[in-house]
Amino acid sequence: MKFLPKEILEAPVEGRNLIGKFLGDNLPQKPSLVVFLRHLGCIFCRETVEDLRLFSSEMAALPPILFVYPDTLRKGEDFFSRFWPEAKVVADPSAVLYGMANVQEGNLLELAGPEVWVSAVRALAKGNFYGVQGRHLLRMPGVFLVLKDRILWEHQYRHIGDEPDWSKLPGCTPLPNGEYDTGILPA
Repeated sequence: MKFLPKEILEAPVEGRNLIGKFLGDNLPQKPSLVVFLRHLGCIFCRETVEDLRLFSSEMAALPPILFVYPDTLRKGEDFFSRFWPEAKVVADPSAVLYGMANVQEGNLLELAGPEVWVSAVRALAKGNFYGVQGRHLLRMPGVFLVLKDRILWEHQYRHIGDEPDWSKLPGCTPLPNGEYDTGILPA
C-alpha cells in the first residue's frame, strides 16, 4: 500500500473553505479525494471541477474532495467563486505539493497528443472552454483517494485529458434508489 509522504500532510496550506493550517488537517477521518488540478485556464481543469461538482450533487456518498491547484490564492478565489464556491481548495503557487505527491510534468504526447485533442472535443461538448493560461503549463493532473496518509486508489493519467470515470470510484456502488454507497465505513 502506498502512503502520502509525512511532509505533504504537515505542509502549511492556504486556500478556500479550509479547516486547518496544514494539508493533513483538511483530510477527514474517512476516505477523501485529493485532486491535483492543472493550471486554472486548462479546459480539463474546468471539466474536472464541473464534473465533480455535478457528480457530488447526484451521489450523496461521494467522498469529500480537496482540490489543489498550482496558482495564487487570488486566482483560485476568482476561479472557484465562479465554478464551485463551496469547494475546499488549496493554493500551491510553487507546485511544492505536486512534487511531494509525485505529480509530474507531462511530455509532448501527454500534453498535446491525439488523445488530448479528442478529449478537448469531449470537454467542449460539455460546455467547458479554455481560459487564460496559468502557471505550470506542463504539469499533469493527479487524483488520489486517501484515508489520512494511506493512498487507497489513484488515477494514472495517460494524458492531460484522461478523465477518470467518477461513477466507478472504488467502493462506490449504485443502490436500488439510484443513490450510491461507498461501502467504506468512516474511521
